[in-house]
Amino acid sequence: MNIKLNYASATLNRIRDSVPKELHKDLYHTLFESHLTYCISVWGDAALFRTASIWLSQKHCVRVLFGDKEAYLNKFLTCARTREFDSQALDHTFFQLEHCKPLFKQQNILAFKNLYTYHTFMEVFKILKLRCPASLQQHYQSSSRKETTIISQLPSNDFISRSTKIWSTIAPKLKLFDYSYKISLAKSRLKKALLKLQHAYNDSAWTTSDYDIMQLSFENNPLQQI
Repeated sequence: MNIKLNYASATLNRIRDSVPKELHKDLYHTLFESHLTYCISVWGDAALFRTASIWLSQKHCVRVLFGDKEAYLNKFLTCARTREFDSQALDHTFFQLEHCKPLFKQQNILAFKNLYTYHTFMEVFKILKLRCPASLQQHYQSSSRKETTIISQLPSNDFISRSTKIWSTIAPKLKLFDYSYKISLAKSRLKKALLKLQHAYNDSAWTTSDYDIMQLSFENNPLQQI
């Protein structure tokens, strides 16, 4: 996975100056995020030490494609003898990377953990709404009182258990009372809510609250159902 993501970042770095800026986001989704989100609902909740490098790769790609490349290159074009005497010794600020969180906000890009939440919830929604594939749908036990309520199984690390937890947290907040709810509307509202959560607590630094779906909130939408 890391090899594919790093190769995609290198490719984007080579072609970014040859492609109009308005197409950079399309390139990101096509060449990078398509690899990042492949089967993410299965492996996205793995241990931190396994996914940390993937999160770093995403931040690196966003800096490469949307960051201030000119400012980055100019730092290394200045000879030490042309700087003031007190500034000749480089400190940590010289080597500090550009904050990427404002770039995520500017481009409306979901962070890795929020991509996992988004794709997992939407996959469960499609499985329950369309009853396909049946081999997965039969593993979800719906409540006899309310069809959109899934009865949690014993705690486990498998997809069914983890996806049930995400569904049980988000579905009530989304006010999903039955499966007449449109898939496109659910996608749109969930992404907006995750983007709002992602940037609600800090403008430059990433925190655990940026991915806490317990804090997720949705704006009221009167056109929720068909």
